[in-house]
Amino acid sequence: MHPQRLVAALLLGSAVAVSPAVANGPSAEELARKAQDPLADTKAIMTDNTIGFGTADHETAYGFQVQPVYSIPTGDRPYNLILRSVIPIVGAPVGAALPRLGDAPIQDRGTEWGLSDTFLQAFWSPKTDDGIKWGIGPQVSLRTRTSDRVGGPGWGGGISGVFFGAVGEFSYGALINHHWGEENYNVTSFQPMIYYNLKAIPGAYVGYSNTTTYSWKADSGDRWQVPLGLVVGRTFPIGGNGHALDLNLGAYKLVAKPEGGADWQLKFGLSWFLP
Repeated sequence: MHPQRLVAALLLGSAVAVSPAVANGPSAEELARKAQDPLADTKAIMTDNTIGFGTADHETAYGFQVQPVYSIPTGDRPYNLILRSVIPIVGAPVGAALPRLGDAPIQDRGTEWGLSDTFLQAFWSPKTDDGIKWGIGPQVSLRTRTSDRVGGPGWGGGISGVFFGAVGEFSYGALINHHWGEENYNVTSFQPMIYYNLKAIPGAYVGYSNTTTYSWKADSGDRWQVPLGLVVGRTFPIGGNGHALDLNLGAYKLVAKPEGGADWQLKFGLSWFLP
C-alpha cells in the first residue's frame, strides 16, 4: 500500500472506531493536554514517524520511531522521574548512497530497511504548581543498527532537557539535547512544541512539533536541518478510565537541510496513553 494511503487508513479507521467522548472519565480536552505534555505522569507507547520526499536522487526516505514512556511513581518525593526510549526503524534509499559512473544512471535503486541506533533518556523533574514544568537528565545511545546504511551515533551519550507550560487554549514547550557518539557524531537538537486546542472539537488541536538539528562536525553547508510546517491531531478517550489514543498528521518543508536530504516531510503519529 502506498504510504499516504496507509496513513489515511490509520487515521480514518481509528477515528471511526474510537468515541471522542466517554462519560465518567477524563475529558478529551484533559487527555489531549496530557498527551502534549512530555513531563506528564503517564505511561505510553508513542510513535513519531517521518516520510521524506525529494532526496538528491528523487528517492523516498522513511524513519519510524517507537517511543515507550514510563513515569516512575515517586510518592511524596518532590520530583518525578520519567524514562523514555527511542527505537528507530529506518528505510534508507539505496540509490542515494551509491556512486555514479560518469553520467550513467543508477540502476540499483530501492530501500534498505533496518533497525537504527536506540536512544535511552531519563528526566528528573521537580513537582511544582507553577505554570511551567521542567526536567533534565542524561541520555545514552546503543549501537543496535542492523547495517551502517541505517545507522546513527553508535555508542554515545549526552544530556537532554525539557520544559512545558500552558496558557489558555495554548500548550507549549521544547525538548533540547546534545549528543556525542562514534565517528565524530556531535549533534544538537531542538524540538519546539506549540499547540492550540480547539474548543469546538473536543480533543482536537493544531500546531507545530518537529526537530531542528545542528551537526557540529559536518561541512558548513550541511550542518542545519530546519523544518517548517503544521500538524493537526486529536486525542480520543478509550473506556473512560484514563486510556487514550492520540492521532496526528503534519507536513513540513525543509528550509535548510544537509546535502542529499529530503525537500519536505510527511509526519504522522499514533500513540496509546495509559492511566
